[in-house]
Parts: sequence; structure tokens; C-alpha cells
Amino acid sequence: MSAAEHWQAWLDRYGDDYDTDEQRRAAYRDFEANRAEIQAVFSQADDMHVAGYLEAQERVSSGDADSPADAELWAPVDLTGPARADWLEGFRSHFEPG
Repeated sequence: MSAAEHWQAWLDRYGDDYDTDEQRRAAYRDFEANRAEIQAVFSQADDMHVAGYLEAQERVSSGDADSPADAELWAPVDLTGPARADWLEGFRSHFEPG
């Protein structure tokens, strides 16, 4: 969908909620800013998974890892919570049969 088509779709759905074109444009700018932030938050899991997978690939190549059990050994110490879990999952997935 082009930017013009997206703007038109947004107007069709939300345009009547605003009195002026200026208010509509300001609301659309806010919508776009919020959408970018939300997409960044939700893509973090994929980013961490990929980072873990690539770290496993590097560690296997250098002879420092040879099983999914090595994930805890190489996990970045500053990762906690869901980011850590996603990274570990990515590392371990490197060893899954293809």
C-alpha cells in the first residue's frame, strides 16, 4: 500500500473523528509515530532470536560451542526476561535438525 493509499484508508476510517484537516494530519502523524514505536517493540523478539542464532553459528565455527546446552554459557549477561529467553531460543535453534 502506498503512502497516499494508507493516508486515504486512515481518513476513511478515522477522518470524521476530527473537525479540521489540520487536526486530522496531526492525528495521523501521531498514529504513524506510535505505529513505528509499536513495531520496534514487537520486532525485538525476532531481533534477539536472530542474534542468538548468529552467536551460536559464530561459536560453533570457532569451536567454542557444540550443543544447545552451551547457550547459557554464551548468553550476554545484560539480557534479562523475555529478551534473554528469545536470545537463548535463537542460540539453541542453531542446533535443531534442518
